[in-house]
Amino acid sequence: MTKSELRTLYKSKRKELSSEEVNVISLRILENLQSMQIWGNSSFHVFIPISNQKEINTLPIIDYLFHLEKQVSVPKVEEDRMLSCLINENTEFESGKFNVPEPKSFQLIDSKQIDVIFMPMLICDQNGNRIGYGGGYYDQFLKDCRKDIIKIGLNFFAPIPKIENIFESDVPLDYCVTGEEIVSF
Repeated sequence: MTKSELRTLYKSKRKELSSEEVNVISLRILENLQSMQIWGNSSFHVFIPISNQKEINTLPIIDYLFHLEKQVSVPKVEEDRMLSCLINENTEFESGKFNVPEPKSFQLIDSKQIDVIFMPMLICDQNGNRIGYGGGYYDQFLKDCRKDIIKIGLNFFAPIPKIENIFESDVPLDYCVTGEEIVSF
């Protein structure tokens, strides 16, 4: 299947999930993340979920990071590029581009300071190639990050065997974490 066909299929599969399933799987993903050897790092970039898209609820992950006293940043889209904004427990959010929650006021962080990035996706394959919404924001953002940044995709679904038509600009994941497993690439 092409990226476009897979994008349509997995958007549909995600819409079929109940709110309870989204919450239960999101908490299982947090439990799986907690077993990984990533918590010695200091700076984490986490996507904020778009609730009407039934994305992984990352708010418990963010709360866990605050509990560990880690530096937390979230994405903000400006002029067709993604930036990383520091947040804290008191950060207020507003709807940004594509209805993605973004901080009302923010301090930018240099993307080279980020150690670990948690990324949204619709599906990935067994080589770590991910399909998002098709805007290329994360692939572009990752080009400005350090080469050793740990790239973790969070997903409801296990990786599929292969995604066709991968582009040279596509940046593969290091890990895919679902409610059932941690897949290393």
